[in-house]
Amino acid sequence: MDMSYRRAWMLVDEMNRMFAEPVVVTQRGGSQGGRAVVTPFGNDLILRFRAMERQCRAAIQPDVEWLLAALRNEPPPTEDGA
Repeated sequence: MDMSYRRAWMLVDEMNRMFAEPVVVTQRGGSQGGRAVVTPFGNDLILRFRAMERQCRAAIQPDVEWLLAALRNEPPPTEDGA
């Protein structure tokens, strides 16, 4: 995910504070160590977010296709600017 462990936990904490129900719950470690679990609400949140992403992509697809068709067919510049 290209982020630090601390950053990830800060984001989880922020999500848990944002919603009326927790998104993730943690359990302190024992002999097998601690763990984090996505709650049923968290699972619903993920499913709804993914559905919103699909709906957004579908809604803008004709415009994206138009934009892609309108692009010049030039190769992208190389790293040396040529």
